[in-house]
Amino acid sequence: MTAISDSPARGGTVTALRALLPTLAAIFAIDAMTALVIIGYGNTYLINHLSAPSSYPAYALAIYGLVKLVSAPAGGWVLDRFPARTIAGAACGLELAGFAVILATHSARGYLGGVGLLASGIALAWLLVFHAVGEASDPAGRGPATAFMGLTSVGATATGFGIAALIGESRYWQAAFTLGIGLAIVSSLSLLRLHPRERQVIEVRAQPQAPPTVAERRALRRFAFAVVLVHFAVITATLGAFGPFALRTLDLSLLQAGLLIAPAMLAGAGAMYLAGHRSRHGRRLTELGVLYLVGAAALVWIAAIHHPVFLALAAVPFAISLAGVHPLMNASLLDAAQAGDRAGTALGWLFFAEGLGSVLGPLAIGTIIELAGVRVGLLGLSGAVFALGAGAVAANRLVKL
Repeated sequence: MTAISDSPARGGTVTALRALLPTLAAIFAIDAMTALVIIGYGNTYLINHLSAPSSYPAYALAIYGLVKLVSAPAGGWVLDRFPARTIAGAACGLELAGFAVILATHSARGYLGGVGLLASGIALAWLLVFHAVGEASDPAGRGPATAFMGLTSVGATATGFGIAALIGESRYWQAAFTLGIGLAIVSSLSLLRLHPRERQVIEVRAQPQAPPTVAERRALRRFAFAVVLVHFAVITATLGAFGPFALRTLDLSLLQAGLLIAPAMLAGAGAMYLAGHRSRHGRRLTELGVLYLVGAAALVWIAAIHHPVFLALAAVPFAISLAGVHPLMNASLLDAAQAGDRAGTALGWLFFAEGLGSVLGPLAIGTIIELAGVRVGLLGLSGAVFALGAGAVAANRLVKL
């Protein structure tokens, strides 16, 4: 895999994109499979085809998140001790086993068991993707790389949802899982191309820096663990609050809400690309902090909205903040994981922090909404985002990410 850097030469972006193609192919297949089989079609399959209880879709998502959370540290340990081809094969084997259980049992419990196997394979695959990008990129090039990754992930998720909606209108429930098998194979074949023995490095003009000491590496990784945990807690809590706010407080349908935030989604895609492409190592925490502060202000505006039309306006700065943060956070995660030896183990624990935050965030916002209402929940989230932004700006003087 060609190493990614922020090449000053003309056409450096194109060169970086070509070097990332196997990675982007793996990401597209993984996220399209997840959106199709677990998030998108899973509800239709359980409710309409299997007549499962209404709680089962939530159980499926809980199993998916819990297995990924538990698998992350173990997967990181495996990354440091086994060849990439072995890990890619293991990920594919777990995913195929999950599909086999689903197809063979054609039952609600079989689906839940299959989701657990799929989640463990997907967790391994994602760890391998991030590990490969971290090894094949320098700090200057990780912002653009993670921007391309984020845009690919968004496109893949939309594709998976679209296919799930089409299959959901048919009687052929096997089609979703058969297509999922194909995507699992595509992702594994792409993963196998991420670690050739030799790689071409695109050099970057950067000031030489002394390598961090052991104490600095440990401090960096601990700080990154805390930031990643709080970041994903805030992000998932915000997503959890938006649904009840739009559908119940503003009395919108899902289609109406989607149409209102469509301009914001386009603005977010642009922000994701620009933020990642223009990011520079050593100042990412400041960049993150500024975007968080924009998001905090937008959340205050959203919490005060009473007319749906204003949601379309307030959603734009919030989407710019949310999407712009995504590649910067991923690049910082890679910087922290690559600071020292056993990058795979460090990456596994950072993924564990991501999963833990994704569990704690919705639990916290759900409790606040239950006790005080969704508007108070949004204001509370605004305060948390503001604190995260201010803390990131202040920490940039001490921690270089």
